[in-house]
Amino acid sequence: MTAIEETAVAATVGGTGKDTGDGTQPSAGGVHPTPPFPHLPYGDALHAELTSTGLAPDAMEAGVRAEGRYGEGPRELFLRAEWLPGHENLAAPHEVGLVLQWSHLTGWSLLFGDDLVVVDVDRLAAPALLTDAVLEAAVHGIGMRYLQPEGATRWEHALDLDTALAHHAESAGGQR
Repeated sequence: MTAIEETAVAATVGGTGKDTGDGTQPSAGGVHPTPPFPHLPYGDALHAELTSTGLAPDAMEAGVRAEGRYGEGPRELFLRAEWLPGHENLAAPHEVGLVLQWSHLTGWSLLFGDDLVVVDVDRLAAPALLTDAVLEAAVHGIGMRYLQPEGATRWEHALDLDTALAHHAESAGGQR
């Protein structure tokens, strides 16, 4: 059995999307390049986009976790937006709710209960693209196959976050 150690910044919708940078480090394009949470601005941008389109999640969290008996495994940065069962934007019947999740190691996926669908987009896809994928899943359910629209782009600060992720990988023992 594997234990998972998690450290997360989590809140209900009213408090989501807040960068916990202490202001002592300069930021590049809004990304705090120092561990442990260089991906918070990306989560902020996603939350803002979801909210602006009427798809505000019930909960959102960002953090770092490590697998292994004593948390000695690779450290993985994650984002997670969750719509609880019965959410008004989910097509019926979605008794299990919907989760949009990201890992800096594996990219984006959607989760319906135990059913997982990989969202075939760039690891640092534009928040509008991810919002479109959530909308498709909310309307059509788990059987959908998300097709990325033509001309889709990465997040506007993806290069800055790539740099921050490289710094994170160096400090975490090479996991990028």
